[in-house]
Amino acid sequence: MHRRHLIAGLALAGLVAPSARATVPGEGLLSHLIGEWDVTGQTRGRATATGAVVSRLFGGLFIELLIKDPTGRSPYVARVFFGMDVKGGLVVHWLDATGGESSKTLGFGRLEADAAVFSFAYPDGTFRDRLSYDAGADTWRLRIETGDEASPVVFSDWRFTRRAR
Repeated sequence: MHRRHLIAGLALAGLVAPSARATVPGEGLLSHLIGEWDVTGQTRGRATATGAVVSRLFGGLFIELLIKDPTGRSPYVARVFFGMDVKGGLVVHWLDATGGESSKTLGFGRLEADAAVFSFAYPDGTFRDRLSYDAGADTWRLRIETGDEASPVVFSDWRFTRRAR
């Protein structure tokens, strides 16, 4: 009986252990995103004021960006998970209050020196996202565009300012 448990345990370990180690986004550029943020800007041309909390998950294999208004005035809530594949590519899961249909599409992109650049190829059009870090000011900007790349339409343009402690 003991031997069966050992074999079962080894088999399970083989199923859950990754075959290759993914890059850890929590150790590089995105580590500067960890913390609590006030978020201001515009979405679809309307003023946006909300908040965000960013933390590491699974030993830093994912960075979670929770967008939620701490005052409760805005009903929009999103959980955005940033991970890396084994080749260093960025993989993004964006789950939000719009429901499961929009959450079927994964985002893919790359990390640059001061930005995470990724896109979501939705059936009705691609969203192109750029999350840029200003190290001198310790602020972030998330700009989301859609439409033709030559004449893009700004979906949202948000500034993240670290919340005072």
